[in-house]
Amino acid sequence: MHATLALVALLGTAGCDGTIYQPYRYKETLVVETPQGIRTGSTVIEVRMYKEGQSNPFARGGIHGEFEGEAAEVDLPNGRTLFALLTSPSNYGWAKGAYQMLAQLTPEEMAQPYDPNNTGFDIQFRRAMALKGPQILPRMMPSAAPSHDPVSAYPWLVTFSDIKEPTSVQAVDPDNLAASFGPGYKLKAIVLEKTDEPVSGGIGRKLQWLGDYPEPSLKSDHDPHDWSLAATLTHGDFSTFGVFK
Repeated sequence: MHATLALVALLGTAGCDGTIYQPYRYKETLVVETPQGIRTGSTVIEVRMYKEGQSNPFARGGIHGEFEGEAAEVDLPNGRTLFALLTSPSNYGWAKGAYQMLAQLTPEEMAQPYDPNNTGFDIQFRRAMALKGPQILPRMMPSAAPSHDPVSAYPWLVTFSDIKEPTSVQAVDPDNLAASFGPGYKLKAIVLEKTDEPVSGGIGRKLQWLGDYPEPSLKSDHDPHDWSLAATLTHGDFSTFGVFK
């Protein structure tokens, strides 16, 4: 059963006179169709956001944030595991902004003149916090520029051919799980919902090679010109438990 967001105390001052937004937690649930029926896996992530105040003219109106949590994981009937990481191919801070993407502004709203007292982020944040119940994450998000194509709203999806070996990591196409896991596998939805449940921990029981955040890439001895997935991903893409980043 999904819980509703409990009211939590506001963050203390962040060393400036900026706006401190109410921290919140959300549960991310992957829903996967398999030959043996629906399988799900969830994680709980906490987000803290604040806006620079007038005392910092160089960052005035800038939005800053941090998050803590772990990747969602779904154990599949074929013995494999699907992971939804904290980052995405286009957004290293995916977990920090995923829930707010549910209240994405329209291009017309984005084009409005800048108002330091009521920024587009303020509007989006209020809309997101007003959402009730489970929300299906859209597959794509509209671009702020009409000339640009929509961008994926999904995080990295990955699996391992050998879960004991981090360099065996493989990207999973969210639109074609069958290519990674075989016929009958399909991602039905990624569902987000505000919650008062504790931040998830324990992914290290499955990924026993996972080190404390921050850590280098999964391929620690890789060549700097190596752009393979194992060389690109880090331990922090799977977990920042105990540390806000």
